[in-house]
Amino acid sequence: MANPESVNGNSIAGWNVRLKVHCSLAGMDPDNVLSMVVPANLPETTTVSQLLAYMFPPDEADQRVVASMFDLRTNPDLPDIYAVLLDAFDEWRQGQCALIFSNGDGLNLDLSDLVSELLEPTQSGAMNQPWEPIPTQRCDKQVVTRYPRTSVPDTATFSKQSPYPRLHIHIDRRYHAIEFALQTDFWENKDELLAWLQSLIFLYFLDKHEVAIPAPIPRGYGQGLTDTAADLRSRGLITEALNDGSPNTQTFSITEEGRGFIGRLLSETESYIDSYDHFKDASFNLNGDALNAIVLDPSTVAFDTGRGVDLRVQVFESEGLDPIRTVFLLRLYDGTLDDYVSTWQSLLDDEVFLDAILEPVVNRCEVDKASIAQILEAGYVYLEERVERARELAAQQEVIRTMRA
Repeated sequence: MANPESVNGNSIAGWNVRLKVHCSLAGMDPDNVLSMVVPANLPETTTVSQLLAYMFPPDEADQRVVASMFDLRTNPDLPDIYAVLLDAFDEWRQGQCALIFSNGDGLNLDLSDLVSELLEPTQSGAMNQPWEPIPTQRCDKQVVTRYPRTSVPDTATFSKQSPYPRLHIHIDRRYHAIEFALQTDFWENKDELLAWLQSLIFLYFLDKHEVAIPAPIPRGYGQGLTDTAADLRSRGLITEALNDGSPNTQTFSITEEGRGFIGRLLSETESYIDSYDHFKDASFNLNGDALNAIVLDPSTVAFDTGRGVDLRVQVFESEGLDPIRTVFLLRLYDGTLDDYVSTWQSLLDDEVFLDAILEPVVNRCEVDKASIAQILEAGYVYLEERVERARELAAQQEVIRTMRA
């Protein structure tokens, strides 16, 4: 698993075209591959990390420079493919996912691998001329290799140097919501987060599905189930009671205090639905492309059209809410966990299971900060209008009931 901190900033230098890179992302159509010729005379020490940082920089101005190198005559969809890959790298840098890199043969790539040792030969079987080192510029504390971006050479230059040695990079994106949560200010540590998740799952199945959980927990069950039962019992949310179906055994049941706790969670969840549910279907127009700044057209923002995208997680974050808490409560409310009624006890210790439940936290649609602010403002107006319409309808219905009486 690669470290995103090693793929930040500028990376590649030079001018002469030496390398053609093909990048693909798992889950995309196999034909949607980003192919570009890197216009650089790469030093022999260039790593995969430096190459990726050059191709997928965090700065939008650098991204536009890279996009200007695409041969749109060969594939006019390259800007769209590039945008999808940029999203993956942005999520990676923000800790929302992990990226696994492999070559054309499916072998894992390490970001510290030298590009020169990974290149596939040209059609003639010969590699490019040996890589020449590029002069360095001395800074106060260290020597930093300069890697200025340049425009793509003209077609004649390509034809003279074609074909180029190639490098295939396949990217597999894996989401890890729990690790992402630990980078926020809402959770002190993983144990605290896991205990909260496990306690709500325990109460969910005990309440909604009336699952019979033996008390005390027998040996053979996961430690998570035992610890969760002990925690809930110490907080007075569950207690041991005789099983009606089997008088000689005891099972856990929810106390009155536990019922009140669940009721407060339901009220909290419904408040999120009332205030933010329309953001799960937000439609709008963005003007711009991979080469130009993207600007939201406020007049095009609409909700509940059936054609929008789900921006709730970004809205939660913009409103200062914990996305882990809000999303998990909504997942409980919509019955997502109902499919696990027969297996949840064995999955309670499984972080992969918990990550899957929380995946919408990290696998989500996003817009830039300026756009989300405008969409939020439009959402407030939409909500006020909806509340006003509901109030008017209620008043009309009351008049009708009075007249009939």
